[in-house]
Amino acid sequence: MSNKTEFHKKCFFCSKEIEEKKTLEHIIPNSLLAKLKIKEQIISGNFTTQYSRVKVPAHSVCNNNFGSEYENKILSIIEDKESLYELINKNNQLEILYSPSNDNISIITTWLTKIYYGLFYNDLLKTNNLEHKDLCKEIISSQNFKLTQKSYQNGYGFNLPSSLYAFKSNKNDFNLKTLIFPSSIMLNLEGLILILCIGDGYLTKNYLNTLNIDNLRKYLFENDKLNSFPTDLFAFSEITAIRLNIPKQPSFMFTDNEMINLSLNTFVDKPEEYYKIDIDNVEFQRNEILKSFGVKLE
Repeated sequence: MSNKTEFHKKCFFCSKEIEEKKTLEHIIPNSLLAKLKIKEQIISGNFTTQYSRVKVPAHSVCNNNFGSEYENKILSIIEDKESLYELINKNNQLEILYSPSNDNISIITTWLTKIYYGLFYNDLLKTNNLEHKDLCKEIISSQNFKLTQKSYQNGYGFNLPSSLYAFKSNKNDFNLKTLIFPSSIMLNLEGLILILCIGDGYLTKNYLNTLNIDNLRKYLFENDKLNSFPTDLFAFSEITAIRLNIPKQPSFMFTDNEMINLSLNTFVDKPEEYYKIDIDNVEFQRNEILKSFGVKLE
């Protein structure tokens, strides 16, 4: 069986083979695309397609789990951007025991995770570029995505414990960016910038605490007034550069009725020194990421 046939017949959500007539799940709801007026916008890169055509195979029951009721929740949550911004920034919990939840933080985390992996899954099925196809296969075959699917199979939701951030900008143009390493996604929804470090076990959030995040937010606010300043891309690059420099990897364990986030456990003396990051290297890598997005640095 070819790789293409294998992934065409597997459910995006639960990874099991689809023996019934498969359904296709829109990665970004058409209702949201229409609201943002980007339904026909083209995604550029190694594979070019319209956002409205980004779909993945799924069992009908899995598809229904992400059907109109779920989409309506997403639309309702992001409609009130001020409340969502406040909610994300007040959420300082770093859960160790992870169980099913329908709170807004979990819904947004699931949604961004779905978009991230869905984009690469769609590309894997459709691109003729062999190099890009291999890259997409590597992402879809990654341990994080397999654990995400396992979390879904076990009823904990289609996501892993992930650091979620929200920022504001006066620049309202829709923008969507992903990074492969570290696995992360950024969405600018009419000036509300959402950033998710996917499956990092809250490692980034644990480092980027109240003081650090306040300093970053202040810097973004002061520079957002400049038309040339890429607020969303700078925030995304800064956070992902920090994640790259945290000398620790996420770790998860499944039991019969819950998932345990072991990522924050430490068994070393003076962990604040052992896990200290190199600020100069963060700045260097942030600038490299910005350049990869086409930002010209002065």
